[in-house]
Amino acid sequence: MVRWGAICLILSIFCGGCTALPNNVNTEENPAPVSMENAPIVNYAVPSFTPNILIDQNGYQTQGEKTAIVKGTRLPEAFRLVDCETGDVVYMGTVENSVFNKEFGIYTGSADFGDYVDAVSGQYYLECDHIGRSYSFPISITGYQDLFEEIYQEISTDCKSGEATIEDVLALLIAYERYGEIFTDKDQNEVPDVMEVLRQWIEQIDYGQIDAEQGALYAAGLAKFSYLYQWFDLDFANTCLQRASTVFARTQGAVQRDAENFFALTELYRATGLFTYRNRILNYKALFQNNYDFLEENGYLYGAMTYMVTRQSVDVELCDLFMNRLIAKGEEISDGHEEMIYSVGAGNNGAEDILRQAKQLSGANYVLQSYQYNCDMEDFVHCLMGCNLQSVCYYPEDGDRDIYLILLAQLASIQEYRPLVEA
Repeated sequence: MVRWGAICLILSIFCGGCTALPNNVNTEENPAPVSMENAPIVNYAVPSFTPNILIDQNGYQTQGEKTAIVKGTRLPEAFRLVDCETGDVVYMGTVENSVFNKEFGIYTGSADFGDYVDAVSGQYYLECDHIGRSYSFPISITGYQDLFEEIYQEISTDCKSGEATIEDVLALLIAYERYGEIFTDKDQNEVPDVMEVLRQWIEQIDYGQIDAEQGALYAAGLAKFSYLYQWFDLDFANTCLQRASTVFARTQGAVQRDAENFFALTELYRATGLFTYRNRILNYKALFQNNYDFLEENGYLYGAMTYMVTRQSVDVELCDLFMNRLIAKGEEISDGHEEMIYSVGAGNNGAEDILRQAKQLSGANYVLQSYQYNCDMEDFVHCLMGCNLQSVCYYPEDGDRDIYLILLAQLASIQEYRPLVEA
């Protein structure tokens, strides 16, 4: 009866069937003509649809991990990879890791086509019986390098114009320090282009206008640049280090112990070797011993990484603490990463939580060089770029681009050492 009543209501609206007439309706036998609307006004929300096969919308690299999510009220046993240009099925595989979610009443599974290795770049899509096909996506030899180059050029342009943030600058410095092999020297003057770009940014900054809240990060960036740039121009490197010390000293009236302050102390200590910085670093030791999750803050994570690689005298116990926490955090994230990526709900809070965990895993992977972590990192990036239950490509608008830069730099550096064809 409810459904029939709704149909009658709709018919009455479109056919004019009302039980009572409004006061302004002409009831004469030959009424005067009235104006008609050019088109009916219909207000309704169009439901959004996502495909049942979810992929990385920016594509996959030829020699990398290639995994998609398959979802539905029932899952097919197999999937097919199709070449868009020819329509040929170039690879077939089975849908695995099927999980049922009671709340949403659907199954999810994974389609792994990493074994498909084709040296020729192309456009593809995935398809399954009774649930349809995915969006099309590229597979290319230089996938991560291309994505890295895109975001690197964007930040470089902002550095040259003085519009880059200190977070962007720190990301370039961290990426260069960890993965220097992927940065070019196009003018062949034996100074990497990224260091010349960063020098342009440094020369444009009015350091007298830096407030205390941001001062510690600027000091960390200047000190890190000084340490890395000393091999190219020692005089300018020393100028930057003096400036870093000055900027940091100005922050101390307002800033006490926090993550950014710690990061600046580790960079200044590595660059200078001064025990005043070393002793202040040790003042954080009790905090780290009593706080398992301190690595979730950028300043503590990056500062710990700097402290572990410095050639200056260090507290061995503190270094061990950093290493053990980093390894434990990496294992924790690796063990639980599939649950976050393949979660049916919006439990991963968009890009924010995934980027936070990927950033920590990136640090652990830099230290350990784990094949499993490499695969997990690729899974995180695929998820951020559309391989998620909402089929949302978060990159590049959603999330901090400085973290994206570091993640893509790491994956591009891994790609550098992969052969184009398997032995």
